[in-house]
Amino acid sequence: MSSIEWQTNLGYVEDSATATRRPILFYYHDEECIGCRELEELTFAEGRVVSFIMESLIPMKMDIGKKAFYEKYNVIWTPTLLILDFTGNEIQRSIGFLDPDEFIAVMHLGIAKVHFIMGEFDAANVHLKRLLNQYQDSTATPEAIYFQGVNLYKQKGDTTPLKQAHEQLDREYPESSWAKRSMPYQNL
Repeated sequence: MSSIEWQTNLGYVEDSATATRRPILFYYHDEECIGCRELEELTFAEGRVVSFIMESLIPMKMDIGKKAFYEKYNVIWTPTLLILDFTGNEIQRSIGFLDPDEFIAVMHLGIAKVHFIMGEFDAANVHLKRLLNQYQDSTATPEAIYFQGVNLYKQKGDTTPLKQAHEQLDREYPESSWAKRSMPYQNL
């Protein structure tokens, strides 16, 4: 079984991310962290997770003891997973253990946000659709619905997807913060 080829040099990782147009997965861990051990033994050991990471991201692993990075990204707990854009700017953050399905869903959301910020709306939509079609039970789903509406609005200049996102959130996730954030779109 293959394993994740973790990098440890941020400069190399940023160069690789720029060359391949793949976002950076920055994994902060601590050898004594129970959540980190579970993440490595259960999630990172699963073949589909390994394949997803190696095909979609540039993986970087950093021990929490490296103070320069710890302070730069304000890491307060481990495990912390950051999705960084091609130049090392933080786009998405997840703290704590994620099982394989939740991990892939959260990574799709982060990757979509990187592409959205870069104005690559088609690429963002691919990752949002994958999350919404394959990981409907994920905690990332309400946020993905919201950003799918925003992404389609930015891509087409039509407010209809914003209203549709609000309607779906209000119907399926009425107590989520994303349903509340989408409330202004109900009157579009």
